[in-house]
Amino acid sequence: MRVVYWTRLQLARRQVVESLQAIPGVELTVAEQLPDVLAALKEAEALILYDAPAAEARQVLEALAAPDNTVRWMHFLTAGREGFEAVGLPRNVAVTYPAGCVAPTVAEHAMALLLALVRRVPTILQYQARHNWNRAEVYANATSVEDKVMAIVGVGHIGREVALRARAFGITTIGVSRSAKPDTLLDESHTLADLDAVLSRADIAVLSIALTAETRGLFDHRRFAACKRGIVLVNVARGGLVDQAALAEALVSGQVGAAGLDAVDPEPLPADDPLWAAPNLILSPHFAGGASQASLRRLAESASANLKRLMAGEPLLHVVP
Repeated sequence: MRVVYWTRLQLARRQVVESLQAIPGVELTVAEQLPDVLAALKEAEALILYDAPAAEARQVLEALAAPDNTVRWMHFLTAGREGFEAVGLPRNVAVTYPAGCVAPTVAEHAMALLLALVRRVPTILQYQARHNWNRAEVYANATSVEDKVMAIVGVGHIGREVALRARAFGITTIGVSRSAKPDTLLDESHTLADLDAVLSRADIAVLSIALTAETRGLFDHRRFAACKRGIVLVNVARGGLVDQAALAEALVSGQVGAAGLDAVDPEPLPADDPLWAAPNLILSPHFAGGASQASLRRLAESASANLKRLMAGEPLLHVVP
């Protein structure tokens, strides 16, 4: 079986190549540049890839829609598919994704941002750099997550992993999702319609919801005003969920006590963006799911497991509806 692996990103590249090459009967083409991918697709049956900008995604979709297309399966190695979904996923090709492969690592990063903020780690490091033992000021502005209430906005794979870790710290977890499906990891479950009411009670809000037309700008001036004053915001989803100008203002006013962002819009954040100067903010360069060998292994296994199923004529796992 001929398989094309479009390596426009380096995420799990070595692990994926090794995993695919270990499958008997696989003829693997690894291509980094889009023209090489399009050329290799002409006789391939499978495409493994990452999300891509809409302009590049459109070219791939045009190739898959051609009358002589032979590709039967397309597997994403990224949880996000915004670039492809903006132009439409192929209808004649099965599309799968790596469900939950990086969720534990993303949740770990969310907790790292949260704990660093409430325990004032950035301030401690600033004093350390000055050789200043300023215990009193750090003590006066620090707090703890124990006995706090966390709103988890988006209770998918990442949200559930966040809940698992949060409860170990003695945090009350409230899930907010479209379905409000009860979950043993959550103390409460609510729909997005209840978001304002939940935020008025929450000390912490973790964003792990997908970016859609409905959720774009979900946290804007009005939403921040509905939050409990001093709320700590952590975003490990997509930058478009947050109105960044509104967040900067809320951080200055203290309506938002602190924020940890792993995703912004656009990326990278422009040097003159006011968010850089906002107080009590940690910006990480959209790497929450990275630097985990376990996650890389799961990503590779997600691709190889489905390829084996395709070759055996078995139902694929984690098909995009």
